[in-house]
Amino acid sequence: MTPDLIAPKIIELLSERIQIEVASNEEDFVASGMLDSLGLVELMASLEETFEIHIPFDEIEIDNFRSVTRIAEFVTSRMAVEEVEESVFF
Repeated sequence: MTPDLIAPKIIELLSERIQIEVASNEEDFVASGMLDSLGLVELMASLEETFEIHIPFDEIEIDNFRSVTRIAEFVTSRMAVEEVEESVFF
């Protein structure tokens, strides 16, 4: 799955669960103050649930959650890592 395919679902999650209306995929939610620490936790939980990924504590970097584009890229990379890990264990 590519970031472009994931982006619309991320926009939906931001709108429905965190009440952030996205003006553009590059909008910086942190700099604008739209995403606070509580919103970040809710976003990460929603991403894990929706995309069936696990976000390890040591990979939580605020830069990965600044915009739709960065979130989509992060989710895509986590999906790829977990796919590789799954194939190694099975």
